[in-house]
Amino acid sequence: MSVSPICPRCGERLVVRPGSTAQAWCHTHGAVTPLHYTTLLAHDAIAAVTTDARVPAWVPDPMAAGWSVTGLAWGGEPSARAIVVDCAGPAPLGGAAELVLVAEEPGMGVGCGYAGLPGPDPGDVISGPSFADVKAAGQHAPLWAVPTDDGRAAFVGEAYGVWLWLVMWPASAAWLLAEQLELLDLRDRLYPDLPLGPPSEHLLPGR
Repeated sequence: MSVSPICPRCGERLVVRPGSTAQAWCHTHGAVTPLHYTTLLAHDAIAAVTTDARVPAWVPDPMAAGWSVTGLAWGGEPSARAIVVDCAGPAPLGGAAELVLVAEEPGMGVGCGYAGLPGPDPGDVISGPSFADVKAAGQHAPLWAVPTDDGRAAFVGEAYGVWLWLVMWPASAAWLLAEQLELLDLRDRLYPDLPLGPPSEHLLPGR
């Protein structure tokens, strides 16, 4: 179901330590938890990852017209401690947009990899007033804007005891937060008509 594991912080191929699928070595970031992903997205693949996951698998609910889930990645075995759901569709201001949603335990470094931050956790980014909030499985989750490059917009908060990241391309896709976004945890309900699409450009961190 998955291809060679990659670094959750830069997307490079990893050297997996013999006898251990839970630890690997990145030439840039040292010892990391491998990030796995699937190139053939299907409902049963999503169910296989989310069934015993320790973190949520977030998707917008309802899914906006023309949008679909286009990628899935996860880190931690046997139970996922980080889950990435990639979605794509029409941008609010025209053109195409992509939205990566990450739920992860502290120290994994997955969200920072997509947002372009150097460390494994957001650190001092979460300070001052929040930028917006989303409703994650009924829980209001404030989001703070993350400084990143001009090509994307990134936000981070906390929901259900773990980090919640939203990273969007292009930066103008932040208009998705103009109205409160509601998120569904696919561990709770994987509906059979969840729209699926081909892999998007930013499925992997560091792209």
